[in-house]
Amino acid sequence: MKSLFAAFILSGTAVAENPLAVTLVSEAKAIAPGETFNVGLHLKPPAGFHTYWKHPGIVGLATTVDWTLPPGFSAGEIQWPAPQAVKMARYTAQGYRDEALLIVPITAPKELSQTPVTLTARASWMCCGDQCHPASRVPFSITLPIASSTTADPATKPLFDRFREKVSQKDDAWKVEVARHPGSIQLTLTSKQPQLTRDVSELGALRFFTADGQVDSDGEQKVTRGPGQQIRIELAVSKESPTNATALPGVIVASKSWRKDAPSTALELP
Repeated sequence: MKSLFAAFILSGTAVAENPLAVTLVSEAKAIAPGETFNVGLHLKPPAGFHTYWKHPGIVGLATTVDWTLPPGFSAGEIQWPAPQAVKMARYTAQGYRDEALLIVPITAPKELSQTPVTLTARASWMCCGDQCHPASRVPFSITLPIASSTTADPATKPLFDRFREKVSQKDDAWKVEVARHPGSIQLTLTSKQPQLTRDVSELGALRFFTADGQVDSDGEQKVTRGPGQQIRIELAVSKESPTNATALPGVIVASKSWRKDAPSTALELP
């Protein structure tokens, strides 16, 4: 698979203009000492192009962000919105055909001077369509004033609210069981609280996205529902799968929310 990565990267270097629109945005218009606020890398691919999730699957490169922050500031992990199945040549990978906001929590130190602070990020990504367009360590920065309390920016908060709902969530209302067989994995989910969870017949199309490469993103996924509030998904094991895995990290994306009273369509496996 390494040769496949290299071929895509080389094809992208021949194209000078990268088609992906990328901006660094802040949910806060002012920040306060000791408080956590959110910034986001906003990715907008043109029609026919896609970017990649934190694990791209069989082919592709995940978007990464390296931070240069003022003393005392710290950045958390990216909060990834639910991925989509994307096509690169004949391969099915894991990414975003649509726009995506990669949300990152930033925590300020307890003591700050009354001067604006500048956050700098270097982002790397792969944007693919009929060709792939890599970008490495592209600099972005944002400057924010200091206030007595963190203040939301009305211009960007709706964007953050919309993508927060797309971030995968763990849910103890679903029992998760993993059975391993030669060449395949059977994933079984059973509702432990049917009064809270959506009926399995109403969830619509389901797809599992691997977070560590155990599952072949290009392989067939066979979904069986029932008996009762139970779902079984047969998954193809990847050739790159770890041999000593004890869990199956990933996300199952449904067409409708997993709970009757919550918006999340992406169920994160423990």
